[in-house]
Amino acid sequence: MKPSLLNNEKELKQVLHNLEKLILTKAYEWARNIFKAIMEHIDNIIKRYREKTFTIERKRSVWYTTCLGRIRIGRRQYRDSNGKYHYPLDRLLGMKKYRHTTLGVQDIAIELAASATFRKSEEILRRMTAIDLSHQTIHRLLARAADAYLEKKDKDSKWFQSTGELPDSENRKVPRLLMEADGVMLSLQRSKARKAEAKLGITYEGWNKVGKDRYKTINKTFYADIASGDAFWTGMTLKLHGKYDLAGIKEVIVGGDGSAWIKDGVDYFNGKFQLCRYHLNREIRYKLGSDKETIKSLHESINNEDMDTIYSTLNEAASRAKGDKAKGIKKLRRYIRANASGLEDYRNAITDGCNLRRTGAIEGNVDKLIVRRMKNQGMSWTPKGIRRMLAVRLLSREGKLTYWLNSRNGNIEKHGITPKRINRVIDKTIKQHYIDWFSAGLPALYGPHPSRPWVKFLKSLTEVGI
Repeated sequence: MKPSLLNNEKELKQVLHNLEKLILTKAYEWARNIFKAIMEHIDNIIKRYREKTFTIERKRSVWYTTCLGRIRIGRRQYRDSNGKYHYPLDRLLGMKKYRHTTLGVQDIAIELAASATFRKSEEILRRMTAIDLSHQTIHRLLARAADAYLEKKDKDSKWFQSTGELPDSENRKVPRLLMEADGVMLSLQRSKARKAEAKLGITYEGWNKVGKDRYKTINKTFYADIASGDAFWTGMTLKLHGKYDLAGIKEVIVGGDGSAWIKDGVDYFNGKFQLCRYHLNREIRYKLGSDKETIKSLHESINNEDMDTIYSTLNEAASRAKGDKAKGIKKLRRYIRANASGLEDYRNAITDGCNLRRTGAIEGNVDKLIVRRMKNQGMSWTPKGIRRMLAVRLLSREGKLTYWLNSRNGNIEKHGITPKRINRVIDKTIKQHYIDWFSAGLPALYGPHPSRPWVKFLKSLTEVGI
């Protein structure tokens, strides 16, 4: 009588539990062998088609950090007529001296670090992939990618401020731009100042309805920095100029919470200020508390843009209140008076029939782009670290991170290799390894217990009927 499969249930469960890991380990091992073979084939092609002035010095091996794990690759070192050494295979893969990490790994690591802490990113990569990078290495990769973008941005801003010249533009023509800005205070480390304000600006052309009471902004553009108000709007101007024909825009609406630096943006774009209703309503709730009648009356007066009634309502509420509450109501009155020009609904003056909404998109974007990654969990930053993280998060959102990673590679030496030739090498190498891979077996099936029921069961799963 054959023993029951159920009698060995625990042993079978353990094998099945490890089966996914076993198969994945074998797949990674095969893939690493393929990658190594392809790289060494390409290195041979580089030898054949190299620059005539390049002489071979020696062949050196190095560990490449790839999405498949660490792989030791033997590649040739060349010397040019000036005595300078070159590793064309490294440069072809976007690597520099002492930085043998593929662009694919860099892209994954930086995208992950833009959403999670550096230590958490290290843990996720090790548990979920074959990539083994320390959190310090991930930090350095992010810094290098961000610095390329920030250097270009700062250079363009200085050039614009000194010469007044603007770079080339796509000259997109739109009748109207809606612009919003807000700031978030972030804790600093290793700095005399305790806090720094990360400023975020967004622009969009309008809204599309995507569901019941749900709308999506059209062609949103982001800009963020911890610079002064003037420097921020200068950078925002340069970014928008690269996309729009700013001189041809008839109307620019600048929305915000009433901070002085935000209202300065009105002068930069010859726009109209719109006080964000989210911030206004929050101030009203904080200062008036549970006084529902006063709040209702105040909202009606604001919607009617009746400034006299607004002030009289607040004066009456302040006279009835005492202590800190009275001071808070007076502060609310000063806040509304300072931002009276932004209470008028900009839509009242528009007659082109467009489906427009109030401003207020900035709050959700501040939360998604800054707060979730940079403010929670008791985090603190250096000013340089804030700028780098803001840059990477915006580049990731815009889908431009890979471009700036590539921009760090510099010029690649001429090698005479075409994509078609490389594709032939890849196809040929994979076919050569194909039979060996599929003829390999699972060690668990050919171990010391081939007659056990659970082993026979697994063998039956591997059989293929034709």
